[in-house]
Amino acid sequence: MNLGILRIIGIILFAYLTWRNLRDSYEESKIVTYSWVALLGFFIGGRITYGLVNFGVWNDSWLSWFSVWTKPGMDYVGGFLSLMLINFVFSKINNWKIIPFNEDILPNSLLFLFFLMFDEFLRSRFDIMVGVYSLFLLLMIFVFNLVKKKYRSLVWYRSGKKGFAFLSTVFLAFLVLGFLKIFFKVNVAYSILYWVISLISLSGLCILGEVFNFLMVNKRK
Repeated sequence: MNLGILRIIGIILFAYLTWRNLRDSYEESKIVTYSWVALLGFFIGGRITYGLVNFGVWNDSWLSWFSVWTKPGMDYVGGFLSLMLINFVFSKINNWKIIPFNEDILPNSLLFLFFLMFDEFLRSRFDIMVGVYSLFLLLMIFVFNLVKKKYRSLVWYRSGKKGFAFLSTVFLAFLVLGFLKIFFKVNVAYSILYWVISLISLSGLCILGEVFNFLMVNKRK
């Protein structure tokens, strides 16, 4: 997890874009605090997840868990889930709407992840798997922006509530990640976990969009 220039750029962009894009909708001082807590939580969560998933990889000393410059290792999905947990906690503490806040943060998070993953790609000497994940993150940024512009035109999304872009992007991202793990012959347990997260996101999307009510009304007709 050595900090390279691309990682530093990713960190700065996340903090700056979060401040610039959210300062008018949320209290500015709280957004600044959130940015740095979120970044810290991401790296700690990703580091701990990597250590647990690959338990024994740093078996020389427990201090190795903290030796990020001499003992590299980072789980980006674990970091992302840690970031989502921090979003939830911050939303509850500050009485922010959880799903809309996550939607506001997601594009910055995806861009931040892209810079970190592209840095990994360069460090891995152009490993194909890491390169695919980098391109996948760019695709998810495009999908998020496209969906955010178009979702209100969907007939079945009756509520029109903010959060569609967040939930649909997370649903698609973890659905595809599950298949990518199988394609690259990674432990199938990852795929199952990712598909569960994808299913939860889809369920949340249906609830947010009042899809079940829509289906019941049409059934009665």
